[in-house]
Amino acid sequence: MSVRTLNDRSTPATRRLPAAARREQILDRASELITESGLARLTMKRIAARVGFTETAIYRHFPTKQSLLLGLMGRLETQLLVPARAIAANAALPADRRLREAVQHHLSTVLVRNSLSIQLLAEAAAAGDPVLLSRMRRVMRGYMDLLTGLAREAAATGGVPADADPSVVAMWLLGGPAAMAIQRRLRLDPAVERRVAGLMVPFMFDLLLRSCSSPD
Repeated sequence: MSVRTLNDRSTPATRRLPAAARREQILDRASELITESGLARLTMKRIAARVGFTETAIYRHFPTKQSLLLGLMGRLETQLLVPARAIAANAALPADRRLREAVQHHLSTVLVRNSLSIQLLAEAAAAGDPVLLSRMRRVMRGYMDLLTGLAREAAATGGVPADADPSVVAMWLLGGPAAMAIQRRLRLDPAVERRVAGLMVPFMFDLLLRSCSSPD
């Protein structure tokens, strides 16, 4: 029996995967495990068992748990920011519509990715890892800058009250999806989640418009 056979229990179909596709497979299985039991219980051994590899095979693609978490953050950045930037760049739509669609996309990402962003943020903060924190800051700064820019543009064109501070608007709009992420992670009430998911963004914008236009 060869050394390769001893050290790699992956199936022939798995072994034929290109390296990039194999990395994505590992990240998929890691995401599943995080959803099931949280980041605290995520280990390379558990990922290996889920993928069908040995730990040695996993380490060939992600030498450390930090590198794996950076891979998850990179995937989050792609899933959140790339579509949001495409929405923001669509000059065919008014700025307030693009702002709404960007927030709706954020909410959808929270639901599809099972609050992965807030778990990664908690892990980075708890670990005090400067590399993880720097990467998470980059993702969130990019998203907040996008929302702030759209809010500023919408205020200039009448889509958002002119007296609304764009940075405050951006922070307010971040809050709804963040609250949904907490709701989903703690599994507080699935019925409320289903009911609120389609109503949250319209409600937030309606409340924003009414509060900013109300007399003192």
